[in-house]
Amino acid sequence: MVPFGRTAAIFDVDDSLLDGNAGTIFTWYLYSEKVMRPDLRARVPRIIYEYARKRLSEQDMVEVGSRCHEGLRADEVRAHAATCFQRHIRKRITTGAVRMVRKHLLSGHLVVLASGSPQVIIDEVARHLRAHVAVGTRTRIVDGRITDQIVPPVVFREGKRAAVERIAEEYDLDLSRSFLYSDSVADVPLFETVGNPVVVNPKQSFRAVAEERGWEVAEWRERSKGQVAPDSADEWGSWDG
Repeated sequence: MVPFGRTAAIFDVDDSLLDGNAGTIFTWYLYSEKVMRPDLRARVPRIIYEYARKRLSEQDMVEVGSRCHEGLRADEVRAHAATCFQRHIRKRITTGAVRMVRKHLLSGHLVVLASGSPQVIIDEVARHLRAHVAVGTRTRIVDGRITDQIVPPVVFREGKRAAVERIAEEYDLDLSRSFLYSDSVADVPLFETVGNPVVVNPKQSFRAVAEERGWEVAEWRERSKGQVAPDSADEWGSWDG
């Protein structure tokens, strides 16, 4: 028997599996709870402003989401991630994603979550869904504290494809038989790599690309039942990842 049938089901997290952006919500949580170092916390409003003015790119924001943990103890950040997930993220998981993750688990496929959001919060989503592998953006830890040094690759665009290809090599997967679920145009390099691409909740411009290329389109709008995150988290916008 070939483990996992050499097939993976790869799920982007932000604005597809999740109604919202895990990294954005976690950053908002750390900011509102005053967990960040004061000097970093003071910079956050300006960073949000610069992004809104298109002076910072989506990849810049992906990196900011992990670098704002600088100086904090890694074990404390993990504990905060668990709390943030239970309070604000768990009920944002879409019912469509839950159904599809279960389908692939029952089919014996390797279920992978891959996101530009920080590794620590993606780990919480993966643990809840019983995914086999979670890949997020990581920063180096020295003497138990998080630094501002990103561990390459940044899990965004080509970096996400590189991370997935590394997993495929490790588990002897055939990406031509594998599935990808994502909303993001930034994942086009990965869409072009897998055999079964599914575009989830696309914006109109990306929907046109998906239809032109013959990629399946799915709508996962309904949240799982239960309490949802505060509306104030939405004010941070959506950073694609």
